[in-house]
Formats: sequence, structure tokens, C-alpha cells
Amino acid sequence: MKKLIFACSAAAILGLAACNVNYKTTPSGMKYKILSGKVIGADTMGVQAAPGDIIKFKFKFTIPELGDTVWRNAYDMMPQYTKVDTSARVKMTFLEIFPQLKSGDSAEVVISVDSIIKQGGPNQGLPPFMTKGRHVKAIVSILNVFKDEASAQKDVTKERTKQQAVSEEKLKKATADLDKYIKDKGLKATKTKSGAYVVIDEPGDISKKADSGMTATIKYTGSLLSSGKPFDSNIDSTIAGHTEPLPIAIGQHRSIQGMDEGLRLFGKGAKGTIYIPAELGYGDRDQGDKIPAFSNLKFDIQVLDVTPSDSAKK
Repeated sequence: MKKLIFACSAAAILGLAACNVNYKTTPSGMKYKILSGKVIGADTMGVQAAPGDIIKFKFKFTIPELGDTVWRNAYDMMPQYTKVDTSARVKMTFLEIFPQLKSGDSAEVVISVDSIIKQGGPNQGLPPFMTKGRHVKAIVSILNVFKDEASAQKDVTKERTKQQAVSEEKLKKATADLDKYIKDKGLKATKTKSGAYVVIDEPGDISKKADSGMTATIKYTGSLLSSGKPFDSNIDSTIAGHTEPLPIAIGQHRSIQGMDEGLRLFGKGAKGTIYIPAELGYGDRDQGDKIPAFSNLKFDIQVLDVTPSDSAKK
């Protein structure tokens, strides 16, 4: 089942929150509510899940005390697949109610952060917004129930093909959006071979370029091009809490492709900006809650030093 299961991580299946009426309670203490046959676009309707069956589903996590702020939304992603499990392993996760569900059902599952901490201990690395007294709420939609692995695997293949096509279109759109941004702003940018853009404000020492085999030590602030919201910085400690210069070994695939290509146009002491299309950044993968999938990125760069990489010294 390793190739089949796209089951959520332990952190991702913690459950949900809120103390609404009409909720039932699981043996482990979670609140839940099932809405029968309410999923629009489900593959099948009314197929009862049983232990060992494979469920195809989508989900979303929100924090009610923060105005139902979304923690994670997987509705725009490929569906998840997992076996119906009745063991203690699914305690305090929304997987606990799967044996009660049919294809086409949706459910809300609510769990208090206090219960999560009690079960796993206070030092389990919960996100900072998951504090005592709060809850996590999960919305789950059951798309199908498979009685055998072969049928489920066939469906996985179909969904992968579909998701790949959707991702390719979204990446193309993100690239077109970046091209338009550069043109509309009238930026005098150099385009790298794969499609990142570089604007050099101060060229620095071009005799010491950050090329292949070299390490560029940089200060930077990264932000989302769409909103301008910063997601990381070692210049402004209030953004990410660190200020140490970052060494990047060029050509060794230790940074996103757009950064690696863009830095090659910088010399020691240079300052400028690298604009990176989603395809050369993090693509169709969310990076926590700070960088959504298909995001174009902007990095303001200061190159402090350029030195031979360790591999080049040997």
C-alpha cells in the first residue's frame, strides 16, 4: 500500500475544533457531525466504508478561534487515499470516524488543542497558533470507497494524470503573470535561460561572480509577488527571527532553481532583485502557510561575498 496511500501526516490529521450543538462524540473525545450525501462531485454515492476498504477523500483544517483561519486546504490538490482503520493509531484524528461514512458524505470533526497536548505531550512541535484553549476543525469530503486495492490504484493513476495537467496549466499561468508584471512595471530585467528575471541595482565586483563552483554568501528578503508579503528574511529579524548570512553553493542544487540561476548574474558586493516564476520556485507545493502553491516569488538580494565552494577547492 505504500505506493497507494497518500495519507495525511500525523500533524495533518490532528482533527478539528469548535463546540457547536448537534455534534456527537467519538470514544476518544472528538466532536463530529456527519452530513450524509452532501458532497457535490463525488465519484459514487452511498457506498459504506468498512475496515480495510480504501477511502478517497479531501479535507481542510481551520482554526475557529481565529475566525476559521485556514491552516491547510487540500481541496485544490489531488485527493488523498487511505485504508479504513479501527485501531488505536487513528485516535484523535478524523480517520477515527471513517468507518461511519459512505461515499458522498461529508463531515466536520472538532478536537481541542488541550486534548492533543495531553495525548502527545507539550513538546511535540505544534504550530505556534495551536495553543491551549483553542481547537482545530476539519472538513472532510468522501469521494469514493474502494473494496480492493487494484481499483483504488487505478483511480490513483487517473487522478495523478488529471492533477498533473491542472498543475501544468497553473504553472504556465504563473509564468505568464510574471512576464506581464515585468513588462507592466517597465523593469530593465535580464532573463535567465529558464525564465527567472534579474534586476541589478549595484553590480559589485564582476570579476568575482557567483558562478558555478562558487559559493555566494547573501542577505535577502523573500516575498510573494502577488501580495508583496514577506515570508523569509535574514535582513529584517522581525520577519523570520534570524539574521545569519546564507551561503549558497551555486550549481549544487541546494536552492530553488530560480535563485541558483539568478545569483549567477551577481558579483561580490552586488545588490538587486530576482523575480522567480513558480515553476522555478516551489511549483505546485505549498511551503507551510507562508508560500501557497503556484506562487511567483521576489527576492531582494545583497551579495556579501563570493568564494570557491568546498567541492571546487578539492
